[in-house]
Amino acid sequence: MKTTIINNLEWQVAETGRMTWDDAVKYAASLGDGWRLPTVTELVSLIDYENFDPAIDTTIFPDCCYKYWSGSPYAYYSNYAWYVSFVYGAVNYYYKTNLYYVRCVREVPK
Repeated sequence: MKTTIINNLEWQVAETGRMTWDDAVKYAASLGDGWRLPTVTELVSLIDYENFDPAIDTTIFPDCCYKYWSGSPYAYYSNYAWYVSFVYGAVNYYYKTNLYYVRCVREVPK
């Protein structure tokens, strides 16, 4: 798996395809070695506000797509979770049953 280090975190570079939030959590856990879904704050740190469609550095993430799940559930409504759109650089929440892309993260191995 190709990865990159940004903000002291190791990020998955390649696309994984779209999946529900529950499947995304399971997928991240299946990678082992501390891989997980990023928090919404970690995912927001990848937004490149100088660009639009996509609002992310495509030299690092060439296969970037539209919306990505965070590992942060929406506190007010348990059927929702936070996601980031790398088209507009927007942050929002929606039903966990929606199909969004996944980019896993882990602490930099020592």
